[in-house]
Amino acid sequence: MSRHALPSPTVARLLFAGVAALLTGLVLPSSSHAIALNCLVPAGQAAPSSQPLRFGIYPGGPAGSVNPKAPPVPEDPAKRLSSLRTLAGSSPFVVRLYTSWTSGTSTDEVGAWLDRQLAGYTAAGLQVELVVRYTPTVADTVVAPAQFAAYVRGIVGRYGSDPRFVSLQVTNEANLPGAPDASDGEFTGVAEAVVKGVIAAKDQVREGSHDQLRVGFSWAYDERPAASTEFWATLGRIGGRTFAEAVDWVGLDSYPGTWSPQLALNSQLPGLAGGALKESVRSLRDCLMPMAGLGSAATIHIAENGFPTGPGRSEETQAQVLDAMVRGVAAIRGRYGVSDYRWFDLRDSSTADASIESQYGITRDDYSPKPAFETYRALIASHSGAGSPVSTSSAGCKRSPVRVAVPRVKQSRRLSSLVVRVGSKVVKRVRRSSIPRNVRISMRSGRSAVKLRLTAHAKGKRVTRTRHRTYRVC
Repeated sequence: MSRHALPSPTVARLLFAGVAALLTGLVLPSSSHAIALNCLVPAGQAAPSSQPLRFGIYPGGPAGSVNPKAPPVPEDPAKRLSSLRTLAGSSPFVVRLYTSWTSGTSTDEVGAWLDRQLAGYTAAGLQVELVVRYTPTVADTVVAPAQFAAYVRGIVGRYGSDPRFVSLQVTNEANLPGAPDASDGEFTGVAEAVVKGVIAAKDQVREGSHDQLRVGFSWAYDERPAASTEFWATLGRIGGRTFAEAVDWVGLDSYPGTWSPQLALNSQLPGLAGGALKESVRSLRDCLMPMAGLGSAATIHIAENGFPTGPGRSEETQAQVLDAMVRGVAAIRGRYGVSDYRWFDLRDSSTADASIESQYGITRDDYSPKPAFETYRALIASHSGAGSPVSTSSAGCKRSPVRVAVPRVKQSRRLSSLVVRVGSKVVKRVRRSSIPRNVRISMRSGRSAVKLRLTAHAKGKRVTRTRHRTYRVC
């Protein structure tokens, strides 16, 4: 399995016995068999929206695994790209890629693989989302997270100028321990890596004016309520407001009927799976995200959602479950601020292998489509709003005051002044050595044009640099 292909259905690796009683207010609804967190103080929900979803998929076959399985059948890049184009049609469509960090701060070790993959997909008119895993070789809570953050910053610098590089996920399933092949929660310092990595990535996005690129992290559905609340409270405690303002989206990884929640393989499965996914979204928005200070400005991505074929799991059942889960998300996207949906995955790793972990694809390993392929293609065409901007009412929305990064100048130049305008109005003037790296500007709701004018002196010459930015304020 390529180290760049490490997606993960991992919840089954955990023991759930007896955990439902650990947190007051948790109930087990009979309709979906999913843990429902009944919050005492729900977060402010996103405003209702009829905006479409932006869809995507992991294009590979190999997956992070719980049990042994057959080696993957080699991929065919030409057939893979053809399948992706067929799914996308005329809709915006995101290819979800994975890479891992192990040590150091340089992105030079990324290598040609990721360069070719990202450039190839974007040149074909597809958009790209990149997951950067945190898998340090040395366990600590200080050096490794800081190096990881610098590495993530380098990833943004390396690819951020590509207008079709639209989404960056910092770490993968940082809340889940026990599965280092798939989830980052096993590694020391992972909470610090989430916080520092997200902040560093967002700083680089702002500095480079990569306005198309949104930064987030993922949470894997977990029926251990105490563990979930501890994870989110920790992010809030160590990240504070700076972290909350850097998060554009939170990803949800959920595999109802495969890992957790467990559902019987019968005729009721599709409806139960759709209900379980909706309940997971509600709990994430209302109960968990507020613990880290995240409100409606941060959208939700369904980052990994899948249902494999295999023994007791027909291809027809896979299509029915996919249909129910996508329609369930589409029905609540406005209420809970869901902007994106990713299916896991495109192609079986090995269709002949009896392990369900080899059969997540909506195509077989030779790229021949299963029924779910056409189901997903039709859902994308129906719910993506082809030709329309894809976002919820809160996508890319900033809360006032907005933190604006001040452009850097060469070390040989001495800054003398900064003038900030919103529209035609000067809202801030700063002179000489007091010029900060960021300024906070209060703005009204709606779209605002910001102009930053920096003046510096070098070798007796005066140099002026102007940067234009646009923000949408909640």
